[in-house]
Amino acid sequence: MRLLLFPFLVFLAHGDRPADPRVARDSRTTSDWLSRLPDGEVKRRFILDCAGCHPLDDAVMTVGGRPRTREEWAQSVDLMLSFAGAHTGFPIMTPSRDAASTADWLAEHLTELPPPPAVVPDASHWSVEEFPLPRAADLPHDVAVTADGRVVVTGMMSDVLYVLDPESRTFEELSIPVAGANPRAVEIAPDGAWWVVLGGPTTLARRDPASGDWRTWDVGMYPHEAALDSAGRAWFNGHFTKEPELLGFVDPSEDAAPVTRDVPVPALADGGSNIPYGLRVGPDGTVWMTELAGGRLIGLDPASGEFRVHPLPEPFSGPRRLDVAADGTVWIPEFAANRLASFDPATSRFQEHDIPVPDALPYVARVDPRTGAIWVALAGAGAVARFDPAREAFDLVPLPTRDGIVRHLAVDARTGDVWGAYASFPARSQHVFRIRGR
Repeated sequence: MRLLLFPFLVFLAHGDRPADPRVARDSRTTSDWLSRLPDGEVKRRFILDCAGCHPLDDAVMTVGGRPRTREEWAQSVDLMLSFAGAHTGFPIMTPSRDAASTADWLAEHLTELPPPPAVVPDASHWSVEEFPLPRAADLPHDVAVTADGRVVVTGMMSDVLYVLDPESRTFEELSIPVAGANPRAVEIAPDGAWWVVLGGPTTLARRDPASGDWRTWDVGMYPHEAALDSAGRAWFNGHFTKEPELLGFVDPSEDAAPVTRDVPVPALADGGSNIPYGLRVGPDGTVWMTELAGGRLIGLDPASGEFRVHPLPEPFSGPRRLDVAADGTVWIPEFAANRLASFDPATSRFQEHDIPVPDALPYVARVDPRTGAIWVALAGAGAVARFDPAREAFDLVPLPTRDGIVRHLAVDARTGDVWGAYASFPARSQHVFRIRGR
């Protein structure tokens, strides 16, 4: 089955857009608006359903400079449900989401504009540089760094890969030999091969770095992530699979079809998908996966086929794109609960760390292999955080552009530079950025 490919350009109906797509520093962020809503499960579930595609900033939350009315909220939520509701081709919202009750709740609590945003403390020992994407209307979903320091970027809406040379600040565009490629995730293997997740075509693709030749595998589902193991296999998970959820792998050394495994966990009580999400392989070979809506961390031992399921401490915390440190610790950004969690596989215990910006929406965590620090993209606050496990403390790096959702980070193992991109539906400020020490 071919799923609908993000018809979110109609999201422009959400509200007025600023003439300059780069939102000013005094514009309210998603964090500012969400902070006006009462904390609790209702809020966490709203964040999971409604804050993952585009910012909830002034451009979306107001009409003519004022908060939306109850009727305007109902129309807006109804529009979103028609594109991303539980029974559409891209079911990222739960079956229990309805326009009327959502509009009632928002109108009750968002009667006034939030105060001007507080200034994010500037970590002066870090600098941020931006690189504008060649196609302004594209969506740069994921980034990866090659061994020679180039940056590979997936162009989700244009069906190309961008390759940035940081020294010359120039992009090369590489086409993908799959119709409607819809590239999402990209990972670079130790042998230099590029593994690319092609969502709409339900395909996993591999590009040989020497010849430029492509090889593809139809995995039979909309894959969300790719994760590479030490045996050279590429793992994938089915973004919307349920009853059962599925993950699997392809082995490029064999001609066999992809191998899939059933994930033995129940669907949500309301019949929605748990939304299989982040995927990484630990140093011991364990395949780790998060469920965005299900709120669980799942570990697979590939050798025995045994799964272990670990619910996050708080329901509907929204675990997104995890990473695994060299010591096996799993680091998980809790998107809706506004925490960074660590999980110790030896004890099966979680430890949670509050993000020092309210409702910052931590989206992805990546471990710096040189220092062990964890970088976390704050999709709602226009910033990236660096967590030092030894100090159990965060440093904040404000980004020049505040209106883009950062969905992926990549750490250059040679230099420690951190790469990311702003990626929102619909397109806003489409830049790649680099964070580096001064």
